[in-house]
Amino acid sequence: MKILIVGGSKSGKSMAAQRIARMLAARGSCPAYYWATMEPSDSEDEKRIARHLEARAGWGFETIECGRNTSAFSASVRGGCVLFDSVTALLANEMFPPPAQNADFSVDFAAGERVAAELSKIANAAMHFICVCDDIFRDGMQYDAVTESYRRALAFVCRQLASEFDIVVEASSGITRTIKGNALFLRDVPTFRTRIQ
Repeated sequence: MKILIVGGSKSGKSMAAQRIARMLAARGSCPAYYWATMEPSDSEDEKRIARHLEARAGWGFETIECGRNTSAFSASVRGGCVLFDSVTALLANEMFPPPAQNADFSVDFAAGERVAAELSKIANAAMHFICVCDDIFRDGMQYDAVTESYRRALAFVCRQLASEFDIVVEASSGITRTIKGNALFLRDVPTFRTRIQ
């Protein structure tokens, strides 16, 4: 099963993904992987990573940290339940390489298509793939050309995954709403609040 969970900052999407992944891994008797993509750039990022590590402690996930160059990743998770957090960070890592590797600060405008293709390949190799993505499209603001290119690329990746995945869920204030697919099984997820439409 392939599930895409979208939501704004602090919407509960990561916790929802953890609960779903834990349940699916237990049902399928398969290993549970937490694929972390954030590459910290400041103390706030480090605090966020620490909070996420603490939140999933004891949940049975094997954490795999891979923030870029994911093309060979599918072999290591074949047949497992993968919680991928997040499309947003992976795309940023791919589009904007760190200064040590990118002296001229160039932007990889082809990253969106590559990320979508790689995630699709990895999702197809896993028994279950739960993918988290930030919803950054509703603020009504207009940004500089590079930021808008990133937002368009993220929207492209989300559309591609949503079209291929079995279930698409939106998280908001800790409550989820099913946008695509049959998510009745989510009622079995412990302490999971959902509105099924």
